Amino acid sequence: MLVLDAGARVTQLRFLPDGRLLVGTWAAGDAGLAIWPLSDGPVVFIPLPYRQVWDAPNRLAVLPSGDRLVTAFGGLAAASTVDGTELADGPTGPANEVIAAPTRDRFVTGHREPAGETVLTGLSRLGERLWQTTYPPTRFHTLAGFTPDGKHYLVLGSRKVTARSFAADGEAWSAAYPSNHADSPQLSPDGRHLGVMGASSLSLYDLTAPNMPRQIKGGSNNGNFVGFAFHPAGKTLAVIHGGPTLVKLYDLDTLTLRTKLNWKVGALTCVAFSADGQLGAVGTDDGRVVVWDVDE
Repeated sequence: MLVLDAGARVTQLRFLPDGRLLVGTWAAGDAGLAIWPLSDGPVVFIPLPYRQVWDAPNRLAVLPSGDRLVTAFGGLAAASTVDGTELADGPTGPANEVIAAPTRDRFVTGHREPAGETVLTGLSRLGERLWQTTYPPTRFHTLAGFTPDGKHYLVLGSRKVTARSFAADGEAWSAAYPSNHADSPQLSPDGRHLGVMGASSLSLYDLTAPNMPRQIKGGSNNGNFVGFAFHPAGKTLAVIHGGPTLVKLYDLDTLTLRTKLNWKVGALTCVAFSADGQLGAVGTDDGRVVVWDVDE
């Protein structure tokens, strides 16, 4: 087990393809971003151009190569994960959300207009606008991610999950979402499952049969579900819920609880698995990151 001191509340955790750990923090109005080596090497700090809370998972997108990322804090900015320098050849424009396709040549961004409309924009890798769709204030939309082939992207809004074609920006299918509360949507690495946190439950969609979502239910109080992560092997789901220091590991096929990990290092805020599935990590409210060996 390895414990890192990130210095502020941890709001984001992602393992890069080369095994380094991306850690996002927030404190007193300042968002921070650092990439930690888990062996030898320097910590890479990436300046963020805006002062905003950033607990939404799609404030940044890491490109499949892992050598660059794009942030969305009111406006898009690209940076190198190698040395933290700003990159001039990335996409630009207003955005509070961004997702990158696994094919590396396209993005979808989302932002809210002053009057409340949600604007989704499809961009090429270099920022050329390919299409733009505007939804009225009563139909707020949240980006969930791309399918592994990069042909479709998923959106939550108006109590439903929608898969839309990137090329034509047309609806491919939709399924009901059982709540007005939708937080931290994310796709499993294999693209088969979509998870969405509600106020007191975690909804799981098998995208081969999206009209039959399953749920893990918790207490009735808002905030019972804090974060979750899919293991890349496709068999395990890690969920922070049921206690401030608990990570529960579920069998993804049956939603049977396998085990509980009680990391008594402070209230947990987020969880992640490495791309090879060998490491897990959790972040805490007081700025610590715990990395452990996963026995899958």
